[in-house]
Amino acid sequence: MVDLADENGATPLTVAAQEGHVDVVRLLLEWKASIDTVETGGWTALMLAAQNGHTDVVRLLFEWKSAIDTVDSRGWTALMLAAQNGHTDVVRLLLEWKAAIDTVEAYGWTALMLAVRNGHTDVVRLLLEWKASIDTVDSRGWTALMLAAQNGHTDVVRLLLEWKAAIDTVEAYGWTALMLAVRNGHTDVVRLLLEWKASIDTVDADGWTALMIAALYGRLNAVELLVDRGALVDTAGSDGFTPLIAAVQKGHLEVVRLLLKHDATVNAKSQAGDTALHDAAGTGQIDVIRLLLEHGADVNVGGNNNCSPLLIAAGFGNVEIIELLLGQVASIDAQDDDGDTALHEAVYKGQFAAARTLMEHGADVNVANAIEWTPLMTAAQGGHVDIATLLVEKDAAVDVRENAGRTALSLAAEDGHVQIVQLLVDHSATVNVLDTESRTPLMRAAYRGHEEVVRLLLESNADVEATDGSGRSASMIARFNNRSNIVDIITAHEIEHPSASVDGADSSGVARSPNKRSAVKQDWFLPSREIRKDKEPFSFGSFGKVYRGWWLSSRVKARHPNIVPFFGACDDSTPYSFVCEEATNGNLMNYLFREQKQGRSLVWRKLMEAALGLHFLHERHIVHSDLKCNQILVSKDGVAMLTDFGLSFNSEESSGEEEV
Repeated sequence: MVDLADENGATPLTVAAQEGHVDVVRLLLEWKASIDTVETGGWTALMLAAQNGHTDVVRLLFEWKSAIDTVDSRGWTALMLAAQNGHTDVVRLLLEWKAAIDTVEAYGWTALMLAVRNGHTDVVRLLLEWKASIDTVDSRGWTALMLAAQNGHTDVVRLLLEWKAAIDTVEAYGWTALMLAVRNGHTDVVRLLLEWKASIDTVDADGWTALMIAALYGRLNAVELLVDRGALVDTAGSDGFTPLIAAVQKGHLEVVRLLLKHDATVNAKSQAGDTALHDAAGTGQIDVIRLLLEHGADVNVGGNNNCSPLLIAAGFGNVEIIELLLGQVASIDAQDDDGDTALHEAVYKGQFAAARTLMEHGADVNVANAIEWTPLMTAAQGGHVDIATLLVEKDAAVDVRENAGRTALSLAAEDGHVQIVQLLVDHSATVNVLDTESRTPLMRAAYRGHEEVVRLLLESNADVEATDGSGRSASMIARFNNRSNIVDIITAHEIEHPSASVDGADSSGVARSPNKRSAVKQDWFLPSREIRKDKEPFSFGSFGKVYRGWWLSSRVKARHPNIVPFFGACDDSTPYSFVCEEATNGNLMNYLFREQKQGRSLVWRKLMEAALGLHFLHERHIVHSDLKCNQILVSKDGVAMLTDFGLSFNSEESSGEEEV
């Protein structure tokens, strides 16, 4: 029972060794305890004693022939555990007993690296005296010197250098010990490495130097040491960042000042095309901007997409920076590659104060960008009422058209910005203007279902009878898009204002009204001009002929997938016409016979689809009183659909005797 283990594999011997009870360990060994039993993590009694610095227990276990180089589940030995925890006497004892000094664990670390990482100078010295490999690299390519530099262990760094550690070894990403010390702000280590002639301008995998890293992290003292030692101040990484750009991007004012003092190029551009001034404008660093301008930064230089610093500042709404840049004669109407000005950008981002400042300084309120959008159009689409109000007060043109023919009113109506619609109407915007699709603002609002905008436009004499390029009125557009509420609003307006009919458009693209108003048509009405059909019918019904044809403006979807879609009807020419979708697979009976010949039995599936159509009708109190196989058609996609409702009735309105 002397080796009885608990759930973690611990035995009386491992527990006693861990706690340093040397007499108990001796007693257990005398009672034949297993000396090299391992716990769950692979630890032996010797490892536990070494980790906790119990020198007497370690000596006793070795005298009893404990295995000295056993490794745990991570590949660690007793020597590594002692070295990591700084137990110099245990390390010395293990070395005297010939412990393997350069064993590497799972990540490639040696006992020396573990001692270095934790700053155990005496252990490091002892291991070096016993000829530990000084430049072994781990799985990332790191050496002991890199670990010491990163962690700021100056004495350990000095000791390693005295023992001839390679000073400029690079790890997997090209970083050196100097770069690691710089990144973590260990100024004393940086100074020491420079005194030992560390390579100052080595670049990593991204082309970054130690100075660039110091600038990015705001390590002012390291920057000063590096530039004093002659570090190149304008080296650019693969992203085009220079130390100055890196410092500005992170807002390190004093680093910026120091770099400019050492003649860093103020107008250098990154790979994206931006200068330090662009970055400062985008991050709102007013003091950095002043400093850059004092050192000759170009206030009108084009950056990414040819954006000027002013345009960037406008987008972020920084009024103080805008005024500072304008005070340095920034071009207020400079355009980027999209044709946008600072005013466009301020309006687009909804930056009211910035937009007002730009207008107060004389920004052109009517300048158009590459797609002919003015700032007012941008405000109208974005719903920025306060900015739009300011623009029209500054005499922004309300009827200018963009490249699709839309005006600010069209855009505001389409996106449902009722306050802006009211503003534009109040400032005499043309209500019935047509865009390149011959659509009016009313049609745009109807399409999107914006009730308040539709009402407002109707109150402003919007044309309800005007049709677009496909011959559809605002009401038809609303109906095709299931906007029944809009249809009701327009219909009610037509009834209340029978003289409001408008039809056609003049050469200016504005709808015009005829003298005589057409009768109000039902929602199902389709003009005969929109219907095209073959000369000869391809089938006959009990009271009509069936023609294959097409509806020129067909955009209506079926109300139910198992009912033949009804698009509308025409009663303004003879013969009268119903317009439905063609079921190209014919009637159900013929379809099932064809499928059966192909080895497919679809009877029950198709009957289920027909039943779903019936269920839909019955829920709406409609009874199909003439249902048979030739009244069930099959679409081109193989879907069964009910048709021919000539003998149907509404169960709520009829007893079933009266045909409708």
